[in-house]
Amino acid sequence: MRRRVLPLLALAVAAGCSSAPPKPADISISGTLSVHGGQSWNNIEGEECSMFEAGYSDIRQGAQVVVTDATGKTLALGTLGAGKRHLPEGAAPVARRCAFPFTVQAPGGQDFYGIEVSHRGRLQYTAEQVREPLELTLGD
Repeated sequence: MRRRVLPLLALAVAAGCSSAPPKPADISISGTLSVHGGQSWNNIEGEECSMFEAGYSDIRQGAQVVVTDATGKTLALGTLGAGKRHLPEGAAPVARRCAFPFTVQAPGGQDFYGIEVSHRGRLQYTAEQVREPLELTLGD
């Protein structure tokens, strides 16, 4: 009986030692890309808007959002939501912006995350910064 217990015990110990560390939970990276100007019918807060006539035709609902690691390796992809007219708090009415929301599920466990919308260049953030909604801007 003892001879059977020892090999089984050794197998159980070896199996426990060879398991990989648990994979970090995915994180949700969210925020808005606000672009100065934009077109809307009535220029009313919350109304849908677009950037087609403001020189940012690539910034639109469905534009790609790329999340990378610190080396630039792609971790996850997402898209911009519909643009909504927004006036930043305390700003003059001419400062209206078109704000496009995004949320991307990405692998956790990174020290830094890069965010790039369309072809507009990657911005780097710490893991702590991406825990809160990001506020990206484009234009004046």
